[in-house]
Amino acid sequence: MVEAEKISRAGEDTEDRGQTGRRKFLIIVAALTGIGLAAVLAWVLLMDGEQPEADAGSAGAASATQAIYSSLGEKFVVTFQQGARQRYLQTELTVMARNQQVIDDLALHAPLVRARVVEVLAAQDFDTLRTDAGKLALREELLASVQGILVQETGEPGVEQIYYTDFVLQ
Repeated sequence: MVEAEKISRAGEDTEDRGQTGRRKFLIIVAALTGIGLAAVLAWVLLMDGEQPEADAGSAGAASATQAIYSSLGEKFVVTFQQGARQRYLQTELTVMARNQQVIDDLALHAPLVRARVVEVLAAQDFDTLRTDAGKLALREELLASVQGILVQETGEPGVEQIYYTDFVLQ
């Protein structure tokens, strides 16, 4: 009987060892899976803000071609004599460029740019400015004038467009 007990205890010990081994194996697999998931998550979070070098170059090129807008300063006010009446034009202008250096050059030459803009505005016909075609023609003339100043001073036209941000005729 002693031998029978020894054999049955040996069977129980083997069974306990098998279940204990499986538990340890499952715990190890779960721990490794958790560590792996944590590593993948950390990698995704860290790489989220970074771009590969090829993408970084194209992103830099895209930002270099983004439009940059800058006001030409305070409002311009010009008077016109129309018959016996005095008329006014009040406008505010914004330029568009794609290079910060152009905006810096405009700031450097602001007195010359503003003086030329006033000259161009003062040379306009009030009745013509009341039409859409007249306003468009004035924008084109102002653009050519500002680009001419930049070409004269820096060698590059730089400014792509001029926009009215305020335009009042009275």
